[in-house]
Amino acid sequence: MHQQKNLNDLIGGIDVDIFKAEMCKREFYFFLQEFWNEVIHEIPIYNWHIKFLCDELQEIAIRIKERKPSLFEYYIINVPPASSKSTIISQMFTAWCWTIDPTQRFICASYSQTISRKDASFFQLIINSDKYKKYFPEIGLNKDAVDLIKNSKGGERFATSVGGSVTGQHAHCIIIDDPLNPQQSTSEAERNNANAWMIGTLPTRKVDPLLTPTIIVMQRLHENDVTGFILDRVKNVKHICLPAELDSNIRPLAVAKNYVDGLLDVKRLSKEILNQRKITLGSYGYAGQMLQNPAPSEGGIFKKQWFKIIDQHSVPHLKTDFVIDTAYTSNEKNDPTGMLSYIISGNNLYITNFKKGHWEFLDQCKQLIEFVNENNYSRNSIIEVEPKASGKDVVNTLKKQTDLNIKEALNPTKDKEARANDIAPYVEAERVYLVRAGWNDDFIIQLATFPNAKHDEEVDCLVMACHRAFKKKKIIRM
Repeated sequence: MHQQKNLNDLIGGIDVDIFKAEMCKREFYFFLQEFWNEVIHEIPIYNWHIKFLCDELQEIAIRIKERKPSLFEYYIINVPPASSKSTIISQMFTAWCWTIDPTQRFICASYSQTISRKDASFFQLIINSDKYKKYFPEIGLNKDAVDLIKNSKGGERFATSVGGSVTGQHAHCIIIDDPLNPQQSTSEAERNNANAWMIGTLPTRKVDPLLTPTIIVMQRLHENDVTGFILDRVKNVKHICLPAELDSNIRPLAVAKNYVDGLLDVKRLSKEILNQRKITLGSYGYAGQMLQNPAPSEGGIFKKQWFKIIDQHSVPHLKTDFVIDTAYTSNEKNDPTGMLSYIISGNNLYITNFKKGHWEFLDQCKQLIEFVNENNYSRNSIIEVEPKASGKDVVNTLKKQTDLNIKEALNPTKDKEARANDIAPYVEAERVYLVRAGWNDDFIIQLATFPNAKHDEEVDCLVMACHRAFKKKKIIRM
């Protein structure tokens, strides 16, 4: 029996524990499987995407260990809930990194301190387990508070929340796991705070700007969520996007071959489960959380197919009116100014042109004059300007300096979504036509993405134009 025990403990003359410890160090995916039961007690389902993410993360960690410059400033990973993302990245990955380089320091954050501490506590379960201590006794763990966990080699794992203090902390790797929850994503203020913290605070917390990558793992919630914000502003980004169903936004394209029956995970995210999610999450929630699109591909309040595009010769020869949605400055971080020209004929609305841009006040006035003159302004035309931002000043200035028929539009009494819902039936009934031109595609996409679009000048202009065209029907109430 004693001899049998020794044989069972040997693999080619190597002790089993030594062998497994070495394999753990060599391969993060092996480590994850070896320590899975330390934090999750259900039977594991190792879908292909788990190894794929482990391999991607391992490449990052090896470069940090060797103190080589990071290949990318940001690594963005968009995956659905219930795909083990937090287990892999926030809990297992940091524990594994210490096995190959116990000097590594991490800043780990989520949208709330509670969630960050939960991930930190699971990390503690791993590194305080008997197996971890047996496999990696050289690390030398210290007993610390859950927010700041240290080892005897200088390694640290600091847990905080998005927007929280990171004073005095410097990291070899920054991990952001769900910077916003679905409720926060609907607030422009919450989105702006998260984005400002990402690019204003965190870059100053790097051990070395060239060495330290930021890993962001999240589900898509809005066009201007942290993913959208970073992709729009930073060039040096590696983007991994794994929607629950095979979609054109998958990144990298090569992993599409791993989808089975068009699904990311046929067991944990089967067709039956996804059909249930469509009901419970709704079209916007499902598009963002499961498909990694900020809005349903066919559109939300406004469906893409509702907008009919016609050629110029099909437009009635009637007077053209205009609506203007002004913005404050030329700062591209703010909403653009939107200008829309339209013709009302019977029960239909024909949008003849749309233009948007970021302009200072005087240039904004100049652009407005040029726009109306280029789009068939006549003495019978009316220019309505939304009475917000610089709108009142634009109206007053142009009334004094020009003979344009310009006035303030009515102050809305409903919120933006309610006003959009009011006019949606007219668009659905195919009473809104767009004159074929280069602005059509972006105009439709922005409307279809609303209210999760980055900007909303298209919606504001369309609502004002529809109000003029259809208000006599007494259905639209501003």
